[in-house]
Amino acid sequence: MLYCLIYNLNSSAGRKSKFINKVLSKLKKNNSVDYFETNTISQAKKIFKDFNQKNYDRLIIAGGDGSVSFAINELIKNNFNFKDDFAIGYIPAGTANLLQAELSMNKKVDDIVNVLISNNYKSSNLVKINENYFFLMAGIGWDAKIVHSINSKIKKILGKIIFGIKGFQYFLFMNNKKLNVTFDGQFYQADWILSSNTKYYAGHHKINKTNIFEDKLVTYIFKDLTRVSLLYSIFLIILNGDLSKNKNVITTYSKNITIDGNDLIPVQIDGDNFGSYKKIHLNQSNKKVNFLIK
Repeated sequence: MLYCLIYNLNSSAGRKSKFINKVLSKLKKNNSVDYFETNTISQAKKIFKDFNQKNYDRLIIAGGDGSVSFAINELIKNNFNFKDDFAIGYIPAGTANLLQAELSMNKKVDDIVNVLISNNYKSSNLVKINENYFFLMAGIGWDAKIVHSINSKIKKILGKIIFGIKGFQYFLFMNNKKLNVTFDGQFYQADWILSSNTKYYAGHHKINKTNIFEDKLVTYIFKDLTRVSLLYSIFLIILNGDLSKNKNVITTYSKNITIDGNDLIPVQIDGDNFGSYKKIHLNQSNKKVNFLIK
């Protein structure tokens, strides 16, 4: 079997190199593996530009959730032919690693290798946001501001801690701009929209009962995001693992949502900065990818 293993050195500031090399060594025993380490987006883009020519059976991403999201989008942009038996494997080496939780993986070398060499895979649906796709979640508004404010160099040093620091900062100085949200013929004004294809958020905290293998997009519309309502949402996540119990939050399973505002709206997808847009379209797509599972 022919593997392509890509390690994003920007994930965890490259501190996982020894761990990745242990996985690589065991993976190469009975398989052919092309191994790449990337420091820049342009390096990674070059790999995916040539990906179609290699006829790989497996793509293994060592990095964070954003690294996986980037890889999927690059494959789609380069018109990769997702064969029925092509699958993506994951080596957790990022900050949050929500995909690790979704795939029920641990961080032991032998267990990871056993998943990567198996033929156990499951199909995950993708959600389209403007011209890109996400497989975990998209945050529009409040949490995207936090993601946008984080310096990548500081993130490498502090890891998850920087999200807590910035989150507290934006909690104290909350200044929301109203967003216009339309779905299923309904119109609302909101301060924050969180569209989730996963049950996890902000680490391995459950916020609903869906998962990336269900064709069910859950979107939470925070009409009036205040410090009190945000604390209550956090309380519900810790106590029940279910954001929909918050009466001040509208929960919708609509597959088509449009969001616009008077100014540019910050967006994060799968935990990474996705830029800012005046108009955002969310659509449940018919595209799917296979993930290697335990």
